[in-house]
Amino acid sequence: MSEASMVQILPSGSPQASLDYSKFTTVYGCFPSLRQIRAFAAAAQLKSILKASVDLNVSQSAVTQAIAKLEADLDTNLFERRNKGSYLTETGKILQEHTQRFLDHLENTLKEFMGKPASSDTASLEALVRRITKSQITALIAIREAGSFTQAARYAGVSQPSIHRSARSLEAQLKTKLFYDTAHGAMVNDRGAHLADQLHLAIREFEWAFEKIEAEKQQVRGRILVGGLLLAGSGFLASAISQFATAYPEVNVDVACGSYDVLLEKLRAGSLDFIVGLLKSPAPADDVVEEVLVRDPYVIAARKDHPLAGKEKIAREELAAYDWVLPGPTAARRVHFERIFAGSSSTPRANVETHSLTTILLLLVDSDRMTILTESQLMLDRKLGHNLTSLNYPMTEPHGLIGVTTRKNWMLTHNQKIFRNFLRKTKMDNDLQRFRSDN
Repeated sequence: MSEASMVQILPSGSPQASLDYSKFTTVYGCFPSLRQIRAFAAAAQLKSILKASVDLNVSQSAVTQAIAKLEADLDTNLFERRNKGSYLTETGKILQEHTQRFLDHLENTLKEFMGKPASSDTASLEALVRRITKSQITALIAIREAGSFTQAARYAGVSQPSIHRSARSLEAQLKTKLFYDTAHGAMVNDRGAHLADQLHLAIREFEWAFEKIEAEKQQVRGRILVGGLLLAGSGFLASAISQFATAYPEVNVDVACGSYDVLLEKLRAGSLDFIVGLLKSPAPADDVVEEVLVRDPYVIAARKDHPLAGKEKIAREELAAYDWVLPGPTAARRVHFERIFAGSSSTPRANVETHSLTTILLLLVDSDRMTILTESQLMLDRKLGHNLTSLNYPMTEPHGLIGVTTRKNWMLTHNQKIFRNFLRKTKMDNDLQRFRSDN
């Protein structure tokens, strides 16, 4: 991975711009080389290409070429060149704001990682910050995301020796172990994982700068990173994404599906913008916030020809006579299941646990098992073939809360604000009312 390389962003209006941007943003987003970043930051601060070259101890032509490459890649002028110096344009000011945030985040991350107090050797820390390369950062993130050196090479689209070389050089530079060996190859250890997460959040500053620069040019481009819970809110999320993608076709929406714990970790690390699905209520960590979007009633679900289907009044003991399919112990519907049978002398067998809605639907269709779902999930089943029904048993907790989880004190980009508004505008009340009247 060349230190001088950068994600290619084609000029505005190019029919291939969205396609090429999408190919790279699924991994790192817009991330210039650190040589370009440092040249731009120095020239912006000193208002002079010459002074920047002296400050960086490189030739004036090297600074000029780095900035010219950056301007070409972003398809915008970052400086106005005058006799007395170089001054930032409006788009240059946008990039400078996010560049400074990146550099501050990078320095603070390395300071924390190395365990250096604020009063420690500033010169050695600055030297370390200047030695870090793009290839080292992207290699560590790729190994963290992909799980191994081999998979990281495929993930990043480079050779395995290149990933190995960059990762090990970072480890040597930091003088700290970042990886441990397993039977399936080397993986990041806890310190390496935390460092990767912080660096991933730092480099997203350039992605957000790119979005703002495109907006300045009256273009809406970029990407939204959404975490979709495996068990809940998929219909709601699909509806919001469909409307958003129709209105803003040049913005890519990348959806990562997984369990809540996995998605929460990614959200806190900055590799997701939103988590959409059933809320924990209250939020499980003090650095994230939850917003309720839709109330989605809980039901006990079983196949349409289940022995209890259509029965007007069902006793708790009758529910206990059948096997259940449940999510993990921390899931909200697992808590509701336990409340249903609290104090009961008979507890049903629940020997299948899964967060996969597809697996649950298939298990229920082929047996007399039952589970707790929401009405929106039964609506999804209807679209897929209408194999399930709700049983006439009153729920102790009548509503699930579908909503969006984000980082606390997070400054949304233009695109993220638009997407959040689409989430807020997406309603299921009428659909759920029609669903109830049809049942």
